[in-house]
Amino acid sequence: MITATIDGRRVTVAEGTNIVEAARKTGIEIPTYCYHPGLTVVGQCRICFVEVEGMPRLVTACSTPVQDEMVVLTNSERVREARAAVMEFLLENHPLDCPVCDQAGECGLQDYSVEHGLDTTHMVDERRTYPGYERRLIGPHVVQNQNRCIHCTRCIRVTNEISETGDLTMKSRGNHSFIDTFDGEPLENPWSACVADVCPVGALTVKDFRFRARVWHLEETDSLCPGCSIGCNVHLGHLDGVVHRFVPRENLQVNGWWMCDYGRFLAENLNLREIDSPFSRKDDRTVSLSWDHALETLVLWLLGGPRPMVVASANFSNEALFSIRRSLIGAGMDVVVPVHRGTARKVKDGRGEWVTGVDAHPNTTGARLLGLLAVDSADLESYIRDGNGPLLILDAHAHPWLTTQAAADAAAGRPTVVMARERTPMVDAASLVFPLASWAEIEGTYTSSTGIVQLARRALPPAGQARPPWEIMHRLAIQLGQEPNRIVSPRSLFAEMAAEISAFSGMTYARLMSEPGMPVHEEVVGVG
Repeated sequence: MITATIDGRRVTVAEGTNIVEAARKTGIEIPTYCYHPGLTVVGQCRICFVEVEGMPRLVTACSTPVQDEMVVLTNSERVREARAAVMEFLLENHPLDCPVCDQAGECGLQDYSVEHGLDTTHMVDERRTYPGYERRLIGPHVVQNQNRCIHCTRCIRVTNEISETGDLTMKSRGNHSFIDTFDGEPLENPWSACVADVCPVGALTVKDFRFRARVWHLEETDSLCPGCSIGCNVHLGHLDGVVHRFVPRENLQVNGWWMCDYGRFLAENLNLREIDSPFSRKDDRTVSLSWDHALETLVLWLLGGPRPMVVASANFSNEALFSIRRSLIGAGMDVVVPVHRGTARKVKDGRGEWVTGVDAHPNTTGARLLGLLAVDSADLESYIRDGNGPLLILDAHAHPWLTTQAAADAAAGRPTVVMARERTPMVDAASLVFPLASWAEIEGTYTSSTGIVQLARRALPPAGQARPPWEIMHRLAIQLGQEPNRIVSPRSLFAEMAAEISAFSGMTYARLMSEPGMPVHEEVVGVG
């Protein structure tokens, strides 16, 4: 370990740590544009100039490792003058279009020009422009405004080092150089929108979010991506009850600073809501029900005939699956959890190593650690087609096959209860339907395929009369006589689960609220 002094503050860091990261550890922010902790260091923007005692010239903090007993000044007069000069240079050709730029509010150039720039400019010449490279769609998800580019090359390094696809390159020379796709091919790798995440200005933006909301109006909630078993950390941006975007949230163990395009654009689906209250169906007529009446009807079906068959969901949180295990299996019901491999997904972690998802669900690992029976599509079809008891499907989208007409036909002829937020053939044929809360409306923990337990916070209250699955299971358990009539929450359910299930022993909800994740106490091998 090495100890240095930065602006009078002593800091101890590992050997090889650069001045930017060492200063950050003390709470001091050094401005950067070309530097990103997940990319190689190029030291070309020069905005991170600092003064080091004993060195005749200013040095770039991103490319200078801390030395033992080094003394660094990040806000001296020399540093301020140098940064002001760099800012003037970067703004020399920059268009004055902040009011219409979609990056406004989260633009590094905008922020640092106020903090480190001059009050005026010496620029008198006509600004350089790039005709034909403004508002240009360079791939299915990314729009280029080259006039705003400051040539930091972060985007190029992302395609070279993170996606490893080499989609972007720098063309021409000097003052006329610009970013373009390699050989004119579109930017369409599975992580393409990450280039917009790292762009410090508005040169690259995500088409799907452009002009939907000003970022300073957005509320952001720490959540997880529901797209697969990796469990990428995200900020869920929402405004006035509408989910607008996912952007990756740093977690060095899981997804580093990145996420794939598939998971990113699942955010829009969270706004879909076709079922907002319980109802029953009889003679092709739907009858609205209160929750109490609907649950009473469900209990009569579950207890009044052959052994019920339950299809749970690996999309549910650990707390919901724990409630299913305790209440429904405890009441003698058969419960299966469908598993669907889906398209293989992968992302790089904070060490630059690939993390690969094993299936299309966020919590298959949690289901298995809780002892629930996982089934593939063939076994799921047999389970439903060959059964004769009441069928309870806890998530209409627990498996792609469940959304087909074939699944509805297989369930025909017996009482079928479905929990959903969108219509499917199974929902349209069900005897009883309950509204299910969306991912953004649920708080809970999920276990990744690498055995990391993480917390997704609730961003929005449930729409209409929709309820999260853990709450539905608790209310059903009360009706079944499996639970006393008491107040529960994800926090209390997690504590009970941690006390009962060895894989989660020693974990606390409070720690998960402040930590990036906790490993389970059992080795996870071949999940999915």
